[in-house]
Amino acid sequence: MTLFAVADSLAALIPRASEEQVKKTLRWTESYVQDTALATTTALSERVAARVKQKSRLIGALFCPDTAVTGAATNFFTLLIDKRTAAAPGTPVNLITYAADTATTDDAAAFGSKDLYTLTYLAGGVAAGADFNFEEGDVATVEVTKAASGMTFPSGKIYFVFEGRD
Repeated sequence: MTLFAVADSLAALIPRASEEQVKKTLRWTESYVQDTALATTTALSERVAARVKQKSRLIGALFCPDTAVTGAATNFFTLLIDKRTAAAPGTPVNLITYAADTATTDDAAAFGSKDLYTLTYLAGGVAAGADFNFEEGDVATVEVTKAASGMTFPSGKIYFVFEGRD
């Protein structure tokens, strides 16, 4: 049974359910936890943040820092979210780039959430729409780089929202 056949079955069980309500049942969240803050000059090498268990599409990414982030033009961090496919794991595909290099625009409140997906994909970022499609076994990775003397990258979580697809 395909994923959308399951969705049709769910819709039949709940006749008043909207298409959006049915789609929500086909979504799940994975998270990456950064337990400790990274010092101003300390980078984070690329590491696996989420492994996809079925064909899906990344439809959201939220950065939820434990302490506030205030953008700075010279000394800042850049958070990179890439996809590495099971078929060609040696070639990363950059999906989201969040540089904390502009005050106000790039600020993130402590315990709040910064919508990285909207900042990148919906704002015409570098990744193509098809790049957000994942196959079984593909992974999303995170990496943090620093510019000049850097900026502290806070502890916190990055949430990835996936929606199943056929």
